[in-house]
Amino acid sequence: MKLCANWLPISPALTREVARRAELSGLWGLGVGDSPRYGELYSACTDALAVTDRLTVLTSVTNPVTRHESVHMSAARALRSHGGRFGVGVGRGDSAVRTFGLMPAPLADVEHLLGHLRAEVPGTYLLFAAAGPRAAEAAGRVADGLIAGTGRDLLAMDTLRRRAGAARTGAGRPGPVEVWGSVRLAVARDRSEVPALRRSMLPRAISASRFNFAGTFAGKNVPEEFQAVLRERYAAYDFAWHGSSGRSPVAGLFEDRPDIEEYLLDRFAVVGTAEQCHQQIGALAPAVDGLFLSILFENALEQLDLLRPVALDLAGAA
Repeated sequence: MKLCANWLPISPALTREVARRAELSGLWGLGVGDSPRYGELYSACTDALAVTDRLTVLTSVTNPVTRHESVHMSAARALRSHGGRFGVGVGRGDSAVRTFGLMPAPLADVEHLLGHLRAEVPGTYLLFAAAGPRAAEAAGRVADGLIAGTGRDLLAMDTLRRRAGAARTGAGRPGPVEVWGSVRLAVARDRSEVPALRRSMLPRAISASRFNFAGTFAGKNVPEEFQAVLRERYAAYDFAWHGSSGRSPVAGLFEDRPDIEEYLLDRFAVVGTAEQCHQQIGALAPAVDGLFLSILFENALEQLDLLRPVALDLAGAA
């Protein structure tokens, strides 16, 4: 199982240090997010590639709404000079587009972009962020793999894998579709820190769940008794706080429903000591080819150091 840290480019200097630390920690890759609240995506990818030798750097993820296809194309052409260490992950667009009052791209537009990238910049590793079965089918047709927005739910992940595989066969493309899981990660120095870290990670688990569940619950294995409440609260989601940890309006969306809070944390986050995180991540290995670990950005360097024994051990096991 390949492990890839997710990062939002707070500053060029910190991005470079995060990339170095990710490589030293034994991680396969570094995913760079595309958000209007942070630094420029492709500049950050360039910074990360420049200071590493083995690390794969990917967009995780960008979209065809806020960046024209020509921008993605020229960036892919420029960064393929790094010996195949650059990849493009694309989705419909979430906070990056909604922040400006725009709507996510139709699935057909994402599929068109990835198909064009495959034709014009061959050899570029391509991932499709899939929240549901229809997106998984598009990933099977045009991408090397899909990023499953299902959290740690193995049944929902298997649904996406099967739908992507069937679409790939139907399109006449050889080989399997890689399936990447995606979780929010916080590594504690000791067990006493775990409860506070879980509270800190709650809004990020809620953010991940809103991306996955807001469109439809079909095929996503969501408990029926939670669905009406989830749908109602997502309507009040404040994108100004998207991706933030700690206390926020997003963190308070389900404060009267601790059962839903625990469900979302357990499904979309991995929180614990290095040993506990190793167990939780390792449990996903039979279901995924790779895993995106969205780390605590405000404490990224220490988090990567704490993650190092986990990453090195899982890489050795692979």
